[in-house]
Amino acid sequence: MSALPIARLFGFEIRVHVTWAVILAVIAVTVVGQVEAAAPTSSPELRWVLGAIVAGLFLLSALAHELGHAIAARRAGAPGGVVVVYFFGGAATPILETRTPRDEIVAAAAGPAVSIVIGSAMLGIAVIGTTIGGEAWAIVGQVALVVGILNLVLGGVNLLPAFPLDGGRIARGVAWARTGDPAKGLRFAARSGRGLGIAAAAAGIVLILTQDSIDGLMLALSGWFLVSSSRAVERMAAVDALLEGLVVRDVLDRDAKGVPAGLTLDTFAAQVLDVPGGSVAIVDGPRLLGVLGERQVRRVRRSRWQDTRAGDLMTAADDLPAIDPETTLRAALDHLHRTGLDGLPVLESGVLAGLVTRRAVAEAIRGRVAAKGGTA
Repeated sequence: MSALPIARLFGFEIRVHVTWAVILAVIAVTVVGQVEAAAPTSSPELRWVLGAIVAGLFLLSALAHELGHAIAARRAGAPGGVVVVYFFGGAATPILETRTPRDEIVAAAAGPAVSIVIGSAMLGIAVIGTTIGGEAWAIVGQVALVVGILNLVLGGVNLLPAFPLDGGRIARGVAWARTGDPAKGLRFAARSGRGLGIAAAAAGIVLILTQDSIDGLMLALSGWFLVSSSRAVERMAAVDALLEGLVVRDVLDRDAKGVPAGLTLDTFAAQVLDVPGGSVAIVDGPRLLGVLGERQVRRVRRSRWQDTRAGDLMTAADDLPAIDPETTLRAALDHLHRTGLDGLPVLESGVLAGLVTRRAVAEAIRGRVAAKGGTA
């Protein structure tokens, strides 16, 4: 699992990406060196404690960045869900289902705004520490300076007008407001990101050739990342166009049968595995308990099937997004991506109406492509 659940705040499940293990270590080591330079008489133990404090504070800052997005989006009517904390905050924020250009801009800008406020406050504390003087305040000032700079970098980088950064979503919202078409806004943001990525890659190559600089390599790699991301966004826009006008009802599998939570895998695994992307609802009479998909079943060795019950593997209903037959197929696909599941239950008047699966969405896309004379 690439992101580990650590808490639940403001109605959101908080997960931290595993790459933070490396990031925290790098930050701690850097701070140890800086504290040693600022307070040479400090003990090694104190330096490492301060390094850990700075790393932890920055992790909390990145979490605040992500919560800024999530809370702003929820106020705009988007559903709650999982908040995954990556190093570059908004770069990892899932697609938020905003309904208007203003909501898009506000939700995207909330994260960088939080980071910039935190960074400015930390720099203020650093100035106070320097002004007061003394070794203790020098240490406090150094810690605040590092945390402040990291937050300002986090907020500033995310404001660049390129997907998947927050600035790319702001650019999309502005273009959406001007054209009235969210798809055009998405394409504009993709072009903006591609242009910025090409410029960054070119500047990085120039730095490498003229200064043999590691900074040039990092800049070139960042440019390549932005160009690759813009292509992914363009593919997303193409999928949006193919799914336009389709709702879950159009692909709903009403024949999907639910199974009790106490049923063991050996009794129904074939039902899931025989169909690529297969899924089953886990039920208790008329009540939906959760859902179980092909990927979850394949993680269990066949020798353990007779001892593993559906309820042991299922994703609980409380952790699933609310989907009804009139939910757009684009929104359903987003939900499938976010949850990592192969299928999701669809409720109609509180009763299980069937399942919407990745396979059904893919078939809908292939059908649209074929209707337009293309190939799937």
